[in-house]
Amino acid sequence: MEVELRFARVNPWAGIAKYKNCYDYIGPYFTRSGNIYTGLTEEDARRLEKAIGFEEGKLSPSSLYWKTYSVRLGAKPLYLHTERPEDELAYLFLKNHKRVALGLSNLRPQHDYVLVNSNAEAEAANRLNKVKREAFAEFNKMSLEDMRKCLRIYGHKADNISNELVESKLFELIEKDPNKYFLIWVNNKNKETQYILETAISKNIIRKSKNVYYYGTDVIGRSQDDAISFLNDKSQQEIKLAILSEIEGK
Repeated sequence: MEVELRFARVNPWAGIAKYKNCYDYIGPYFTRSGNIYTGLTEEDARRLEKAIGFEEGKLSPSSLYWKTYSVRLGAKPLYLHTERPEDELAYLFLKNHKRVALGLSNLRPQHDYVLVNSNAEAEAANRLNKVKREAFAEFNKMSLEDMRKCLRIYGHKADNISNELVESKLFELIEKDPNKYFLIWVNNKNKETQYILETAISKNIIRKSKNVYYYGTDVIGRSQDDAISFLNDKSQQEIKLAILSEIEGK
């Protein structure tokens, strides 16, 4: 397996991560338990000692080996091939290091470096792109009325904005998180009822206090799911029709 170690971000003033012939050295550190971080299990240590040709115990946490061990990173990315024992040692050391993110999706502000498996990142990107393609295929089937309803379920008021803005805003939301679009619209069997609920709340016909939903003084649900179930209940259709009438009147 080939993995790439690179800086997590560039210097905002210089526009580069590191100047030529300058290096960072990523070394061990003391964990909260007082032990030296090596990234190796005992099994890993014994196996790599044999593979590299070290004497037994060389890679133990208490070994002097870790006092001088570090991984050097310069202006160019460092490529590790884990088929080589020395590179596997570096990979295992880096992958759970507190300053190193394992994959771009795990990158956080506290990380200075990132380990990238190009094949794994490509597979993840392909999966996301497939979801996006499927999401936009569903988007292309929507009428403008559907788009306005969908935006309301997202929590955006779309009654008084232009068709162009409606389409643009929904496109942006889908681009940002296609999975959420499937959750709240494409695969949402209750989207029509949820739209009625959200519209009624926006027009103060239904009142929401914390997680409790009121119609007048009556509690119609103690969660969104409860309120939707209430409105879907055949025995409550008179109330649902009354709510729809009030929505149309406002």
